Amino acid sequence: MNCTTHADIQSEAFCTQCGRAVCKDCIRKVRDSVYCESCLEASLKSEAKPDAKPAVPKTQSIGGDNPETAFVLGLIPGVGSIYNGEYFKAAVHVLIFGLLTNLGAALLAVAFYFYMPFEAYYTAKKRKLNAKGIQVVTPIDRFYEQMQEHTGKIQNKELWGGIGLIVLGTLYLLVTFDVLVFASVRQFWPAVLIVAGVVLLMRAKEKKI
Repeated sequence: MNCTTHADIQSEAFCTQCGRAVCKDCIRKVRDSVYCESCLEASLKSEAKPDAKPAVPKTQSIGGDNPETAFVLGLIPGVGSIYNGEYFKAAVHVLIFGLLTNLGAALLAVAFYFYMPFEAYYTAKKRKLNAKGIQVVTPIDRFYEQMQEHTGKIQNKELWGGIGLIVLGTLYLLVTFDVLVFASVRQFWPAVLIVAGVVLLMRAKEKKI
């Protein structure tokens, strides 16, 4: 059999890579293995390339990215947060709205009711823009930043948050078994405003110092 490249010359070996017949001039030996020119060049190029890094699986959060839908669903307490994939926040929203309603704090309940759809709207809008590589700061982000400024020095926030949930759960349990009556408990809800005012005054005093 003649050489594949030089048709008028008798072949002396075969390429171990592609099986082509090669003559004396076309033989390329690497560690006793015979290659043709093309296969040797391709092998060298593949070895010169850096090792490909394993593909990192993309993490995709579950949640809605339609702000208008999030706003409409947010009119139902907790449902807007569920649409955005924030289930714990949804439970907190339902708990707060139910507490304000049962305490008869109509003004706070209405304010929180309208807060929920706007919060769901801006959360979905931020997720949608982030998917396009656009970073935005929503009014809700500014609200959290301002809240962080006033609560930044509170120690053991998780501890106090847990205590607060236990107290609320205990009150609901006592009312369920008719040990307490919400009509008497709701009379003390303005105490929440007093506590909030005291915290703000203490924060202002700390800043002056």
